[in-house]
Amino acid sequence: MNFLIFFLILTSHSFSTTQTDSSKIDLPEIEIYGGIEENSISTNIDVLDETLFSKDGNNNFQDLIQSIPSLHYAGGTSRAKYFQLRGLGELSQFSGEGPPHFYVGYIVDNIDFSGIGMIGKLYDFEQIEIFKGPQTASYGPNSMAGLINLISKKPSDKKTFNFNSSMYSNNGQSFNLSTSIPITDNFLTKITLSNDYSDGFITNISDPDEIKYDTNSKDENLAKFQITYNPSSILSFDYTYYNIRLDNKYDVWTPDNNGFTSYSDYQGLDNQKTKANSLKIKYNLNGIKLTQIFTYSKNDIIYSYDGDWANDLYWLQPPFNFNPNLEGFNWSFTDLTNRNRESFSQEIRIQTNNIENSSLVIGLYHSQVKENDFRNGYLFSGYANNIDSKFYINDYAFYTKLSYFISSDFSISSSIRFDSNKTDQDLSYEYYDYVNYPYDYYYFPQNGEYQNSVKDNLVGGNISLNFKIDDNTYMNTNFTRGYKTSGINQTQSPFLADSLKIYDTEFCSNIDLGITYTKKDFAFEFSIFYMYRENPQLRLSYQVDPTDPTSFDFATFNAKSGYNHGFELKTLSKLNETTTLNSYFSFLKTYVSEFSYLESTYGRRTLAHAPNYKFGFELNKNLSKVIRGLSFTINSNFVSSFYFEEQNNIKSEPYNLVDSSLNYEIKNISVSLWAKNLMDEKYAIRGYQFILDPTYETKNYQTYGDLRSVGITIDYNL
Repeated sequence: MNFLIFFLILTSHSFSTTQTDSSKIDLPEIEIYGGIEENSISTNIDVLDETLFSKDGNNNFQDLIQSIPSLHYAGGTSRAKYFQLRGLGELSQFSGEGPPHFYVGYIVDNIDFSGIGMIGKLYDFEQIEIFKGPQTASYGPNSMAGLINLISKKPSDKKTFNFNSSMYSNNGQSFNLSTSIPITDNFLTKITLSNDYSDGFITNISDPDEIKYDTNSKDENLAKFQITYNPSSILSFDYTYYNIRLDNKYDVWTPDNNGFTSYSDYQGLDNQKTKANSLKIKYNLNGIKLTQIFTYSKNDIIYSYDGDWANDLYWLQPPFNFNPNLEGFNWSFTDLTNRNRESFSQEIRIQTNNIENSSLVIGLYHSQVKENDFRNGYLFSGYANNIDSKFYINDYAFYTKLSYFISSDFSISSSIRFDSNKTDQDLSYEYYDYVNYPYDYYYFPQNGEYQNSVKDNLVGGNISLNFKIDDNTYMNTNFTRGYKTSGINQTQSPFLADSLKIYDTEFCSNIDLGITYTKKDFAFEFSIFYMYRENPQLRLSYQVDPTDPTSFDFATFNAKSGYNHGFELKTLSKLNETTTLNSYFSFLKTYVSEFSYLESTYGRRTLAHAPNYKFGFELNKNLSKVIRGLSFTINSNFVSSFYFEEQNNIKSEPYNLVDSSLNYEIKNISVSLWAKNLMDEKYAIRGYQFILDPTYETKNYQTYGDLRSVGITIDYNL
């Protein structure tokens, strides 16, 4: 099977293109909404259009990740929100790990949801853009590895109505509707409502008398309201409001690694409530474009889990034989974090095309982020039993981009960005002081405080060259300088020296080279990249107390250097009038230099959650000659093994996921019968190595992705 897939690859999903202009390289028309006037032949940008959202049961952005070259994610949450692009990205964000700084940005309708990217509902979205490699010239510090940009469909100037519903395995059901209602010719509105529910793949048997099938359920609701107002031909307003409620449960870990039958007696949660606004204003007069973007979001998050993953009866049985009556305590642990994030941004951008054969963009940007974490547990090596942590992040930026068209076949652009970024930490915590009175020790609760701040003045940029070799062949190259800001380690653990309370800014230098070839029945895209990292940031953890599986202390450290390099190949073939074949292959090599943590040495190897290669194909067959409106799709995606953590050598097993769908369209109705993970593959998405059970032995643990799911989707347009 794998040999067949590899053969098909050598015989992806999209080729990034944008609108044409007489002064620009002539290309097919696909608009890129993100970045700053991006060139359509940039091979480090993947564009996924809405045709991928309506088949194979693709309901959430998480469903597409396996089929996107060089993109990966780390499990550990009810929905994917910690992404890795080209091997770089966060693996988690436990309270105590540090400020909300991220390698991979995640933007939805101009609103920054980096690190809380569970908002990935695909219904009523127009396209998704994957920017690979440093994007700090356009987006600042939270995009050194790349950025994911989701764009909604705009309100229509005609009355429209769409209803979409699915029924699928594990009591899964979704109901979605959207309607565009033009109030006047230039005042357009749209309402989108969505609800998704699934019991999940977990059976909980902690109580033999009441077996539960919904302890890992997802109950997700979204309401979106959009306004487009065009008072004149030179002025436009686009407003979007989100009200999102994710009532997801979280129960995926098992002491015996079976993956799908759990024993936990404490209900974990992964909930999120979001209210967000985005306003984009465009003004165009005499070749000068003025764009203003305002965003605001408020997010309330609860993340909790059963820290021992089991119950008293489970631990009482062999080989553990843990009797709480004899031991004097129960082997029962929980962990709960309440996180509140409030963010605001404003941007103003001026573009002029009045200069001959060139375009100039100048912009100013400001953002504020306040994140507040409340967490109870065994914290800071046991030095604290609860924390109230506040981060305040302010970023001011100036950027400019100059594009010059030497000819219709050759263009060059140069960007530069200056960021002034300040992060303030305000931490209060409770700890117990031990006082020796004449006859005994007594515990007295005490309050501690810790404040610190870091500031970075950062300069990054990009130089791009774009060539049209002939009517079918295009080349591009990018030289980029990126950065990720310094930060503050929250821990007050005595294990961490004062000199390590601050970790340094990370910089990278990156080069991309790509070629695109298109013809009537065949196209391919090849790109190669190399990134050199200075002061790589590594988030590390340490289990302090072997009698408490939740007793982890977290800190971020810098290694000296590292590199990431690789290539991608994507092809699109029209085999005959009724059959098309898309394929991709991505290779990735990562390395981080040696580093030390608590007298142990790590590094000198590949990064965690950075599989060396991914490949796959998608075959589309039009069966209208058999039954009018009928088509069939099958796709296969292979992911090689990868390390789970930077601190151990535990690796996943490689896996291959196969999805398929049978689709039927008649007039304004479409029906799709689909299956995800058709071969029912068991594949790991996260892993740890630590002491969990009362044998006090260090063991390896993994959690797994969804098993086979079969469903039907009906879509109705009016």
